[in-house]
Amino acid sequence: MLRKKHFTSLIISKLEQDLIGGKKSALDEFWKKVERTGAPIIEPFEVDENYKLVTFVVPGAKETKNAVIITALANQDDVLTNNICERIENTNIFYKTFKVLNGTRTIYTISKNNNLRYNRFYDNIILNWHTCSPDPFNSKKFYQRYRREGQRIEIEYSVLEMPDTKPRIWTLKDDNVPSGKVEEIDFYSKILNMNRKIWIYTPPNFTKTGKKYHFLVIFDGKAFLDFTHPPIMFDNLIAKNKIPPLVAVFIHNYSGFQRGKDLDCYPPFADFIAKELVSWARENYHISSDPDESVLMGSSSGALAAAFIGYKYPETFRKILSQSGFYGWSPGNIFFQRLLNYYGKDYVRWWTKEDEKENYWLIKQLLRSEKLPLKFYVNVGSLETRTMPSVHRFRNMLQDKGYTHNYEEYPGGHEYIAWREHLPEGLIYLIGS
Repeated sequence: MLRKKHFTSLIISKLEQDLIGGKKSALDEFWKKVERTGAPIIEPFEVDENYKLVTFVVPGAKETKNAVIITALANQDDVLTNNICERIENTNIFYKTFKVLNGTRTIYTISKNNNLRYNRFYDNIILNWHTCSPDPFNSKKFYQRYRREGQRIEIEYSVLEMPDTKPRIWTLKDDNVPSGKVEEIDFYSKILNMNRKIWIYTPPNFTKTGKKYHFLVIFDGKAFLDFTHPPIMFDNLIAKNKIPPLVAVFIHNYSGFQRGKDLDCYPPFADFIAKELVSWARENYHISSDPDESVLMGSSSGALAAAFIGYKYPETFRKILSQSGFYGWSPGNIFFQRLLNYYGKDYVRWWTKEDEKENYWLIKQLLRSEKLPLKFYVNVGSLETRTMPSVHRFRNMLQDKGYTHNYEEYPGGHEYIAWREHLPEGLIYLIGS
């Protein structure tokens, strides 16, 4: 287990001193101030002006045994080692203080009476979702859903926006901006031998005549539509002439092993995108056949898939928008191999034993191959303790091979709220005017 980190809030320290000194009104005055000014409490961090101290305060009750701040602020995966609140003795106040980089935008929820099983974020929250609630002193909310073995849960998060947080320029609805349309389609793939739900965005004043449209494919499409609302971004960017009008296809990648099967460098899925989906979109939506006007976009494993399909089909896609890419994947990954034992009966095992020995599989393939006519936008969050090393390796590969690219580290985590704000930047870089 990682060493616990302790930071001291001056406001909490003063409250404790007042209570020890017998100031009976101190507790009531504290909660009234929190109700008036909101939470979490943000204070200067004297050691480094680039950071602030952020203290979450949780009102407990007699039956409250513990409180956990479920957030990426301490570690991308570990929600217990540094996220369990302390309690001011003989009060109903639970609190936890973090050191947070200025400009950070992230989400958090409060779990009271967490069963404290599993440090790993996903496992813990699946077991404790019913104990989670947003911060009652913070009006900014963000919703996310999770699935596991048929179970579907929705968590209401609160949003932490630090001083110097980048303003939301492109992701807020503007009633004065014309809206595009989104339609849902059940698409049958002969290659995958299955129906796949997709959503098609067409821009305002869409027509099947005249100049053909730029084309964008987004993986984990249902999640992006629900959590980040890309059509709002597209409408705003097009209205301000930041990007040309485009047609976007959102691909539904089902949760669990099927998602990994799609997105972890799986050739049949790449064939489905490049051979079936593109042909259908060109026939029905007046999209360009110029590969420089076609973009693949994804986050996490979706970013891995975008880069892999660009590597396989540069004659079709030459622009890759990669957010928090899972570039540490390899066919020899222990977790991946274990899943194959349970779910891999219909999986096309395309790799060799030699491939299984290689870490960072796709990075190695791109290093060995001739430089391809690809252009990349790559980002990763400062809080992504697990993802960042592999993204750094991918960035270094792009530099070594001389690929045209833009790399950004944003103050945030492996989260849709961060990907929402940086998706427009990627589009402007790749296809902007």
